[in-house]
Amino acid sequence: MFENAYIGCYVKIALILVAGLLSGGMTASAQTPDKVQNVGVQGRFSHILDGHGIYDQLLGSYNYGIYGATVGWNGDRDAFDRAWNNPGYGLGFSYARMGGLDFKNDSRLGDILNLYGWTEFDLLRTRSFRFGPLLELGLAFSGRTYDYHTNPYNRYIGSKVFALIGTGLRAEWLITPQWSLQAGVYLTHHSNGMLRAPNLGINEVSLGAGVRRYFAPTQFIVRGQRKEEERPEYRKGLSWNVFAAAGVHSCPVEMEAVIAAGGPAVGKAPAPARLRATAGVEAVWRYAPLFAGGLGFQADYAANNYAWTDRVLTGKEDPRGYSPLRLGLYLTQEFWYRKLSFHVVFGAYLYKRSGMTEDTGVLYEKIGLRYHFRRAGGLFAGLDMRAHQFDRSYCLEWSLGYNF
Repeated sequence: MFENAYIGCYVKIALILVAGLLSGGMTASAQTPDKVQNVGVQGRFSHILDGHGIYDQLLGSYNYGIYGATVGWNGDRDAFDRAWNNPGYGLGFSYARMGGLDFKNDSRLGDILNLYGWTEFDLLRTRSFRFGPLLELGLAFSGRTYDYHTNPYNRYIGSKVFALIGTGLRAEWLITPQWSLQAGVYLTHHSNGMLRAPNLGINEVSLGAGVRRYFAPTQFIVRGQRKEEERPEYRKGLSWNVFAAAGVHSCPVEMEAVIAAGGPAVGKAPAPARLRATAGVEAVWRYAPLFAGGLGFQADYAANNYAWTDRVLTGKEDPRGYSPLRLGLYLTQEFWYRKLSFHVVFGAYLYKRSGMTEDTGVLYEKIGLRYHFRRAGGLFAGLDMRAHQFDRSYCLEWSLGYNF
């Protein structure tokens, strides 16, 4: 099942769905960590999954090592922490030796450096053992990217800086009051969210183990071990969000047309990054401290060159015409942690005219984070990843809005 060519698409959607909630909360919420609680080192044995024919085009070997270190914080254990079962969070750094793989043709993947926030949720916990999912979200860097002239088969990473999204199941045993052993299985996706084409993404499954040191004698917090306080304070009922967002999208279909027309010039990108802008309004009902849901409407501006793309790839233009305007209607579900909200969007375009070769489809999804500035009234800032038909990133959208 891991060899399915579309696994990266579903991994991306499923992981972003939960990855940002608390990994971003450590830095984005208003709670300042009390102190560094622990540090750790870990290693992973990783296998690249065969998404989009990577074995046929690029790779001759598939296994490599990852080496890393983590630091964890002990934040304020308030009502929101207890509502989420006292999650752990921190920062991590790792070095993935992908450049040491065997390659076909003359293309290469470089070694990848990862810097990410992580969050641990416990499904099972005693005073010396815990087990549950691990979520990771951050940035990655590689010096070896796609180039039409010098690295033509590496269509998996199209930019030097891109995103890391990961999850897994891990277990931790306290072997002394200050030392623990860890082991787990992990899924990781690397992608730039289509900020630059090409960008098929790379997916890995890993087995890992590590050691963690706590700076003070530790016992894991067990439910009922501490007196429960009141539920988190929240604004119950209906509210309205208005927002504007902007990002860029580098279209793989336009890249195909550029290559069909003779390829880009040396040093030039195969497809330019074109503006995506959005304005929207949402009616949201917050029905619990951690959850809210509602309905939204958005209008998009999507700069494109699809008329030229259609002429190159099909020899004619779309008789329906072309428009940079799109209109969409969607459902949204929010998950709250202090001043941070994480939302999942499922929508459909009511109006879209993009040409015969454009392949975004009618359905779309968005997953993102918002940080709410309480001292500035209802002001919030956010970052969304938009996808189409559950099968690919479309663009990353930075937003600014207000909650009434």
